[in-house]
Amino acid sequence: MERLRQYFRIHFREKDMIAEVDCREPFLELEEKLEVDIDIWKSFLTASNVRFGIQYQAIAQLAEDPTDMEYPIVVAKGLSPVNGIDGKIEYLVDIEQEMQISENWNFREVMKIPSVMKGQKLAKISEPTSGIDGKNVMGEVVKAPPGKSVVLRPGKNVVFNALDNCYYATEDGQFSIKGKHIQVLPEFHVNETVSMKTGNIDFIGTVIIHGDVPTGYTVKAAGDIKIFGMVEAATIIAGGSIYVAEGIAGQDKGVLQAGDNLKIGYINQAKVSVGKDLYVENSILHSECVVCGHVYSQKGNIIGGILSAGKTIEARDIGSRLNTKTEIHLGINKIMADTIESLNKKHRELEEKQLKLKLLGDKLAVKDPMNPRVRISKLRQKHSMKLVAEELDRVKERLSELDADIGDENKSSLTVRNNIYENVIVAFGKYKRIMHSNYHYVQLSLYQKEIELQQLF
Repeated sequence: MERLRQYFRIHFREKDMIAEVDCREPFLELEEKLEVDIDIWKSFLTASNVRFGIQYQAIAQLAEDPTDMEYPIVVAKGLSPVNGIDGKIEYLVDIEQEMQISENWNFREVMKIPSVMKGQKLAKISEPTSGIDGKNVMGEVVKAPPGKSVVLRPGKNVVFNALDNCYYATEDGQFSIKGKHIQVLPEFHVNETVSMKTGNIDFIGTVIIHGDVPTGYTVKAAGDIKIFGMVEAATIIAGGSIYVAEGIAGQDKGVLQAGDNLKIGYINQAKVSVGKDLYVENSILHSECVVCGHVYSQKGNIIGGILSAGKTIEARDIGSRLNTKTEIHLGINKIMADTIESLNKKHRELEEKQLKLKLLGDKLAVKDPMNPRVRISKLRQKHSMKLVAEELDRVKERLSELDADIGDENKSSLTVRNNIYENVIVAFGKYKRIMHSNYHYVQLSLYQKEIELQQLF
């Protein structure tokens, strides 16, 4: 072993994960062949503190003929540690905001809002692993660095469940990632006029627009919609209420649909549907409005078009000095009235058809039952009777549903605080009255199947 120490030395590198044998200068001057038993080489390595990962093939070569080698030669390799795997976040919500362009793509659909519902699972955290320890050539344990934990904190309207390492939404809204927080925002803000930058908007919560909605755009919200500008020939649909600071100039194309209330500055040439009450600060001009509850336009005019309300209407003026045709419907709105009239007409037609088929059946009953033509005619008559009866049942059911939705016209009223002009048609259900004169400060209501006009003072 002394000879080995004279001719060779051990080098450690890569943080003691590699041991190499290198020759000393006297070995290069050695003339005779050096023969050293393999066991002596092993003892030499042990004495040099090399105890793990010994490369026995290299040792065997050294023992056979150390002069026929290129130095340094690796004689031991440690076992590298396996690093722990970092924790990761798996988002369970589609957070992609760009729209996929397809053949039928609407160029105004430029962005989608990541929307989530209350109770929805948003993200899952995977815990980091500890890794697998290694060992260096000295036999010492080399600790594996554990994986790093990810930092994700629950923000607004989000909770973390430690049982399944998942984050859940506590409200409907927009899924948002802000720094190390995930949050659900119940409101989606547009801090400018809607444009190609934002495109059409469809959101599960409340939409707030700090600008206008130009022609051609659509804004939908399951909650409320607040617009601090004006609406042109656009479509605004809210499951809740709609607020428009200025008004709508719909050009006969603009649409407002509110599941609850609508508060607006003015309505001009638009189609409006309101689930509860309509509040108009100024005028309603040449529009078609269907309101299930009350209409309040105490300072404004209602000129042209059709206005339907399930309960009451209050306005300053109705009609105009030019005798513009204006229709007012109370108790039952115009659309529902037209639907009921159409269904009643269909009901009468089906009953007549049913009677004709019954008469045909009576005639066929007395004919020869063995005649093939008679048998075929009977089968057709029976099949037609069944189809007509089924359709008649559907019409009756729909009429029954509409009847349940009809407001009580006897409790409805129209209050005009200034003038109601000629050519204004006022209808309470099926009862109509056409104004042939101008009246000032009056209230109209239905009394004993007559539309009564009462002067107010």
